Amino acid sequence: MKSRSFDRYLTGPEERKLLRTVGAFGNVLARRDHAWMRVLRQTGVRITAFSRLTVADAQAAIREHRLELAGAIQKGKREHGMHVTRKARRAFSDLLRVRKEMGATPDPDGPLVMSRKHQRMSVRSFQARLRYWGAQAGISVPVSPHWFRHTLAKRLIDASTSQDPLGVVQAALGHASRNSSAIYAAPDREQVAMDLERAS
Repeated sequence: MKSRSFDRYLTGPEERKLLRTVGAFGNVLARRDHAWMRVLRQTGVRITAFSRLTVADAQAAIREHRLELAGAIQKGKREHGMHVTRKARRAFSDLLRVRKEMGATPDPDGPLVMSRKHQRMSVRSFQARLRYWGAQAGISVPVSPHWFRHTLAKRLIDASTSQDPLGVVQAALGHASRNSSAIYAAPDREQVAMDLERAS
């Protein structure tokens, strides 16, 4: 089997630069984008599922410190629940605040993230907005929303004190199979570059 490095994630400096760039803009769409990027980074939710979240889902996540993803919006139709960190709760709160500023009705079943036309924001729109902001931040490769999921997994691997960090990743991301989590044990691009420099 061909080995491969783990490279579809944001490094610490890239993540900080991206969020700092978006956060420097005060308009409502930039603040909306800043908030949903932080939710994705903190939760690792797939963008398809995230795009289907409602106001009630966010309110429950803030209140209960837990986000429940219904099987109907999940890959493989598997329900999945996850802990919601303090940073994620703050980002959810910011999304609700921005939604109100955009003039959306406070319908609990309404979409959490709104387009400028007050419609549910599509997956393609999330992808386009992130590509735009990645370019603005000077990130040299096109960034996808899925990279936030990989970024969370990498941070978990690096920070875990568990004897089974891959098990932590599997539980956090809701992988049905441990094999799906195995890619995060592969050498990352920073490690490969470091070792190449040492060997040169």
